[in-house]
Amino acid sequence: MGKLGASVQNIPGGEVYQALSSGAIDGTEWIGPWADEKAGFQEITKIYYTAGFHEPGASLSVATNRDVFDSLSPAHQKIVEIASAEAHQWNLGQFLSANGAALQRLQSSGVTIREFPDSVWDAFGKASAEVHAENMGDDLYKRIHDSAMASMKSSSAWIKTSSGTYVAQRDRVLG
Repeated sequence: MGKLGASVQNIPGGEVYQALSSGAIDGTEWIGPWADEKAGFQEITKIYYTAGFHEPGASLSVATNRDVFDSLSPAHQKIVEIASAEAHQWNLGQFLSANGAALQRLQSSGVTIREFPDSVWDAFGKASAEVHAENMGDDLYKRIHDSAMASMKSSSAWIKTSSGTYVAQRDRVLG
């Protein structure tokens, strides 16, 4: 966002409402309709943009000290793996379930839902590519980037065909 001219402010989550309310910040990127509604942002602004370039959906991750993790027994390592996966699935289920209803409540309270035009998405893509290019000198960054891009390319056709068609037809048939 900074590449596009925004003055990016990283502030603690508990201070975002006050900063937005006071005009210290002009807008915020938070989590999604359910969390945004709980934060009360609809009390301050009546404009809501849908998903951005950086965050296609809710997810969680877990980070551990590698030496500590390696010192765990295989059974305890598996417990961490399974508990992390379960927490992710629970979180995803909660947000998928709650976001739709929250979005409707936001709209009912006078919030206007908008989507970024293609020109903004194009600018997001260009700025993102520039940031990636600036970091390609770091071998770990490059390996992670290349792996993520390869995964995206190999899964994109299926996701678009499967999820895109399913949602479009489900909504068409069931309303």
